[in-house]
Amino acid sequence: MAFRTFGWIQNPSDFTKLKKTVQVFDPQSKQYEELDNHIINNVIYFDRDKKRLQDELDNKVSEFTYSDLVGTSRNKEGKSPKKRKDAIANSLLQITILPQSAKTKGKFYTDNWTADGFLRWAVSLNFVAYNREKDLFKITELGEKLSQTNDGSAEEMEVLQEAMLSYPPATRVLSLLATSKRPLTKFAIGNNLGFVGEKGFTSYDEDLMIDWLKSATTKKEYKKIKSDVEGTSDKYARMIAGWLVKLNFVKKHTNKYKLGNGKTITGFQTYSITGSGLHAIKKANGSSKNSTKSKYVLWEFLAIAGKQDSEQTRDFIRTRRAKIILGLNHHHTIPALIDFLSHEGIEVDESLLNSEIKKLISFGLRIKQNGNSIVLQDDVTGINIPNQTFTPAEADLNSEKIKNHYRKITNLPEKYIELLDIAFDHRRHQDFEIVTAGLFKDCYGLSSIHLGGQNKPDGVVFNNKFGIILDTKAYEKGYGMHIGQIDEMCRYIDDNKKRDIVRQPNEWWKNFGDNIPKDQFYYLWISGKFLPRFNEQLKQTHYRTSINGGGLEVSQLLLGANAAMKGKLDVNTLPKHMNNQVIKLVHQ
Repeated sequence: MAFRTFGWIQNPSDFTKLKKTVQVFDPQSKQYEELDNHIINNVIYFDRDKKRLQDELDNKVSEFTYSDLVGTSRNKEGKSPKKRKDAIANSLLQITILPQSAKTKGKFYTDNWTADGFLRWAVSLNFVAYNREKDLFKITELGEKLSQTNDGSAEEMEVLQEAMLSYPPATRVLSLLATSKRPLTKFAIGNNLGFVGEKGFTSYDEDLMIDWLKSATTKKEYKKIKSDVEGTSDKYARMIAGWLVKLNFVKKHTNKYKLGNGKTITGFQTYSITGSGLHAIKKANGSSKNSTKSKYVLWEFLAIAGKQDSEQTRDFIRTRRAKIILGLNHHHTIPALIDFLSHEGIEVDESLLNSEIKKLISFGLRIKQNGNSIVLQDDVTGINIPNQTFTPAEADLNSEKIKNHYRKITNLPEKYIELLDIAFDHRRHQDFEIVTAGLFKDCYGLSSIHLGGQNKPDGVVFNNKFGIILDTKAYEKGYGMHIGQIDEMCRYIDDNKKRDIVRQPNEWWKNFGDNIPKDQFYYLWISGKFLPRFNEQLKQTHYRTSINGGGLEVSQLLLGANAAMKGKLDVNTLPKHMNNQVIKLVHQ
């Protein structure tokens, strides 16, 4: 049995290609006919693939395997290609979804990754049904409806709109825009979209990103921040908003930001809901559960990855969330829902359940909670849970236990509790830098600028009394001593002391406030865990620069943030902790 992921799409945006994808499953469609009559024979490379696919379409087969549809990445020797352009065509969707350069370059097929994206999109909008047991795909009634509409017709638009209003992440985006008094960036939307606080659903702070864009010192850096730097949820937000623009539910706006020197730059795009979109979301939500537009949710929508990328963990989480949704149909208090889940073999406490409820809301389900009372306001269709027991990886269970502990003892948003995972994953160093900078701004109440890039620290944190040079280090087993990184920090400290534009033309120190006393600058490393040798790094840094600083483990970073939010930690006392040691802000 195959366990795939649907519901979350990062790249496909062309509805014409989506329709062609759906038509591959419809023997009555023009696309099916063209595949059968000449495309397979002309474009599929290997004879064995050509014969198999040709036989299927000659026999009007309308249910296909994943391999038939998506294919593989292989070159003419049948091996994995060193370059994408060397891959040959070996599947139905590869030869259906043509690249923009097809006519100019004569390449009439796409890659398997793009084919997979369009298949996911078709399944997620309920145009194509998935048989998990057989790993087969076939067209749905709604898919047939789309396939048979005339291209560019009002009927085609109506079917696409209807499908989008059943897709929870799309209705979540519409609802966020409908209740906002101003147009929203992808960051403002992404911060409230998906399973917030999990790998695969990271969002960057909007103000932080705008400040970073304004601080760019080269065109290359500006272009990279504007186009390439975004959290995964931000990317989903951008893609979904783009679909909604094409469906006339949302309008896109271009923004200008003023810089300190009086110049302006083009900022991040924003989105607002149209009259048509507002009418559609109100109608879809209905006045009662019986009159609402049903939400289409597959089990495969409900998680992307576990902490260790364990499929068992991922599928356990999917099952837990699916059972919560099903349980909400009959159980309308938190204690009753916890008891139901226990009888189903899913053990949760109130803290974990509340966390899951919040994530299902940001996924796109309307769940109303008032104290212990809880009501699912949507009619949900499509959930089919595998008849199988999934055992989460031990590391994931431990991680969940630790995060749940912090949910209980702090009032921190879930996106910051995720730092307990991010801080130990070197592949997520950018997430670590940006989310940490956001925490200092949102929870400590300090000014915080993410910098990054060549010859700059990760960020600066400050108020009018002190400034901190920030460096984050994500290491799986903890951070020890690294001579090169001592040199790096010493260089940043000297840059800030001398402020010599010949020595450092990018002038990153200008991001600090103007009124900070010269003797009130500090350095700070942040990591998931510091190894014993790290103490030597602190001593050497202080010895070489005569500046004080320290190291802060992510657990203390979070506890300090919670204390600052509750008024139990005065942020102005942070310099007193800078004694060239690993810092304890809160004693448990």
